[in-house]
Amino acid sequence: MPPRKRNLQTAIKSKDEDTKTTQDKENEEENPPKRRSTRTTRNTRSMAEEGATASPEKEEKKPLSFIKYRGAIKYLTDGNEIAEASDGLIQFVEKQPGDDLVPIAFDMEWPFSFKTGPGKSAVIQICADEKCCYIFQLTNLKKLPAALVALLKHKRVRLHGVNIKNDFRKLGRDFPEIKADDLIVNGLDLGVWCNVVCETGGRWSLDRLANYVVQKAIDKNKKVRMSKWHVIPLDEDQLMYAAIDVYIGQLIYRELERRAKLKEENEAKFIEKNGEAAFKAVKALGENFLNEKAEEAAI
Repeated sequence: MPPRKRNLQTAIKSKDEDTKTTQDKENEEENPPKRRSTRTTRNTRSMAEEGATASPEKEEKKPLSFIKYRGAIKYLTDGNEIAEASDGLIQFVEKQPGDDLVPIAFDMEWPFSFKTGPGKSAVIQICADEKCCYIFQLTNLKKLPAALVALLKHKRVRLHGVNIKNDFRKLGRDFPEIKADDLIVNGLDLGVWCNVVCETGGRWSLDRLANYVVQKAIDKNKKVRMSKWHVIPLDEDQLMYAAIDVYIGQLIYRELERRAKLKEENEAKFIEKNGEAAFKAVKALGENFLNEKAEEAAI
């Protein structure tokens, strides 16, 4: 197979094209450079249509270690305490330098019965700093504290999670003081963002996303996942389960943010060095510019 830089030269119409001999062109026609297909495979497409997560790469079946959380867990059930904690988080957000959105991992839990279906939203999990996760139990609240509502729709807060719009809508149905559309404005679905940054496809679950982005597994114990989230107090297993969901969400966000910046830098370097036409040609052959050396000729 020809060197990768040679492939780049044959993928783009350079100024040297006119100087090629007839024999050179005949050789190229007989031995064209191999190109990676950019078409979605049948398997990927069908999995996406069926609602399953499309495999972003050829997966290696190797065991991954379970994510462990050793930070603080602040578990609150009283409305006044939840309001005070929310005020503290608002202050944290507003102290962050610049005008950028501040990422906060968000998730929810509620009881589920196969006879009656989903119960009322019972728990909100929040992680703004990987060293501390907040678990707000809503069971005794008839109305969400105003400070919590203000935090969730704060103009500088970027709530993120997997399938997060559905959580917003669920919360809005159970607590009318929340308008789901207000939260969706700055909300970010980590699965959708991963597809943009890593140029993957399909839908994601949190555990699949953790596997792919940070190479960690989440212990999705069914007994805990399907437990009575509305009963006070939550036990240690429930608290750890709830905390890990937002902790790993924050880790995933940080890693995707790192990859997005690297990709943007590599693309800019490549365009500066080779031009826009070369960039388009390389992208057409499947380069995603996530590699540390992707700014070099990489097809």
